[in-house]
Amino acid sequence: MDAAEREALVNRLALAFGDAKDVTPAEVQPLHVLLRAVDLPEPWKPATTRVLTIWTDWPSVRPQFLIDESVVGEGGEPPRSNSSIYAVGETWRGFSFEFPWSGDDPVHAVQLWMARFTAEPS
Repeated sequence: MDAAEREALVNRLALAFGDAKDVTPAEVQPLHVLLRAVDLPEPWKPATTRVLTIWTDWPSVRPQFLIDESVVGEGGEPPRSNSSIYAVGETWRGFSFEFPWSGDDPVHAVQLWMARFTAEPS
């Protein structure tokens, strides 16, 4: 992905989700986009959280989706099937969530990941 494509993707995410920032650690790495204020449905807390997306081999591969480690469900537990992942200088929570992927719309890709939080209460 060249610089113009990276900028266009970040801008599309910013329009859809508010504050989006390219936080890619090095030019040779895939695009890393930080979404600073993504709203989660109840019962997830906090209601607004940070999300880190990593765009390896986009658009043939869906982005990796990581949430702030503070996110918990109704019982105070993190999402099921989660793992700690170190990226951009801190630890994030990754989780498994299967959905079919095809297309080239980065906003839709993030929305599909977000469906994870409406599919399961905790």
